[in-house]
Amino acid sequence: MALGGMVVSMTPDLYQFNCEVEGVELQCKLEYEPAEENYPDAPDIEECMNLVNATTNGVDIAHLLMQSLVDHICESALEDMKENSNDY
Repeated sequence: MALGGMVVSMTPDLYQFNCEVEGVELQCKLEYEPAEENYPDAPDIEECMNLVNATTNGVDIAHLLMQSLVDHICESALEDMKENSNDY
């Protein structure tokens, strides 16, 4: 599985991440959720990206992807955002 590309901010919370998975070019839209820490009555929640859709040739196939692929796409997009964002 080859993932690559650069996370591009579309809005403050919505990002685009282009990647290749199993030889298929995907254009992914992901929602960023910042970490939630130091709430007295709740455990800390780590920051994350959540896959909104994954399209290829104009067709959304996100609902067809195995959860392990979705997790890998989300983790890769978050890493890329951290590595390449000046605002992060």
